[in-house]
Amino acid sequence: MAGIGFELRSILRERRLTSIVAAFGYSAMLSSGPYFVSILSIIFAGWLAYTFVEDKVLVRQFQVSVTYLIAFSLIYTGASQLMFTRYISDVVFVKEYQRVLPNFTGVVVLNMVSGFLVCLAFVLYAFRDMDFLYAVLFLFSFTTLCGVWMTNILLTSLKSYKYIVCSFVAGYGVFIGLSYLLVKYGLNGLMLSFLTGQAVVFSLLAGYIVYSFRSEMLLEFDFTDARKTYPSLILTGLFYNMGVWADKFVFWFNEATSQAVVGPLRASVLYDIPVFLAYLTIAPGMASLFLKLEGEFAEVYDRYYKAVREGATLDKLYDLGDEVVDSARTLVLDVMRIQAIGLIFVFLFEVLIFRFFGLSLLYIPLFNLLSIGTFLQLLFISILSLAFYFDRRKEALAVTSVFFILNLSLSQLSILLGPYYYGYGFVISLIVASIMGIVLLRRFLYEIHYQTFMLR
Repeated sequence: MAGIGFELRSILRERRLTSIVAAFGYSAMLSSGPYFVSILSIIFAGWLAYTFVEDKVLVRQFQVSVTYLIAFSLIYTGASQLMFTRYISDVVFVKEYQRVLPNFTGVVVLNMVSGFLVCLAFVLYAFRDMDFLYAVLFLFSFTTLCGVWMTNILLTSLKSYKYIVCSFVAGYGVFIGLSYLLVKYGLNGLMLSFLTGQAVVFSLLAGYIVYSFRSEMLLEFDFTDARKTYPSLILTGLFYNMGVWADKFVFWFNEATSQAVVGPLRASVLYDIPVFLAYLTIAPGMASLFLKLEGEFAEVYDRYYKAVREGATLDKLYDLGDEVVDSARTLVLDVMRIQAIGLIFVFLFEVLIFRFFGLSLLYIPLFNLLSIGTFLQLLFISILSLAFYFDRRKEALAVTSVFFILNLSLSQLSILLGPYYYGYGFVISLIVASIMGIVLLRRFLYEIHYQTFMLR
């Protein structure tokens, strides 16, 4: 499971410019690969539809449907993701590998069955006047995505990044191929293509877990044991995912900033395009975070806590503790530097980029603001990653809940204030949550020895 870190360090050990570029590119592929594969595949499928379908409205309906499916499924499974990965971490630490497979089956069944029932109720109410086949495809796509996210989060916690990327490439390749064949059937054809692609991704990811973790048990719900469950992680995962989507939902469901697209599903053209482009700019920072976290910090962190477990001398612990603090500080600063450099290049060439893709230059001011927001979100993710490494569950819950509450309320306020203030809710919520996270993390790091030995 530490193979990724070893691989990155072996590449960097060559001390050449090409090795740095290779390590950075490798990190970019592993950290952002599934995200970019998904986004680009959906865009390409939309392009195919524009080429072969006369009714262009169907393309927008498809893209909006997929966006809602991803948002709803991430929020719904958010309550289980961190809680389950913590359970798996504890199981792996004590080498009870036989518990991985049956509890993975248990969490997938729990999320997919309950997700199916919840979505069924939603579909029966919201899509009662729509095409039956579309409603069925929406229902099964949501259910499948619930399985994909739970399987993906498990393999991510086990650091199986390369297999995840390959699975997403294969699944979305199937999606693109089928969309080419089924696009002539309009919205239902595209939805069926998407469902099939997600089913392939889920099958590949789940098959890898079944192959890697053999067990005599097939189904178990040990992860629901109250003694092994952390309510703070359940709430943290839920608040984080709701926080990420809060501003989008505010703009989608305000009649002044959105239009109805598919039944009750709405979209905001003036907000969706800038925020979508802003999230694409996060790739350099994500690659840097992955490289620093897996290539450097994880090694320093492991040395310190290994010394704690093995009873190293006090002087040795102080030296290793200082290394942990320096590594955490360097990680955050380096990620911010790389992302800032990437943003500067984007801002310099943004007019050319917008003209190349045929987008209105009126989007640029909001795009710039939201790009700063995604810059801050990367800082927030870095802080959360460190908090989870150090098992600072209460701190993580505090900052994610603040992020969600502020993003929801300030985004609504920005609409009331007028177009000039759009996007400030997202940015200000991340500023406050990030500063709060830095203060809490800094307090812990400067008391790391006391926190490690006295409060456990």
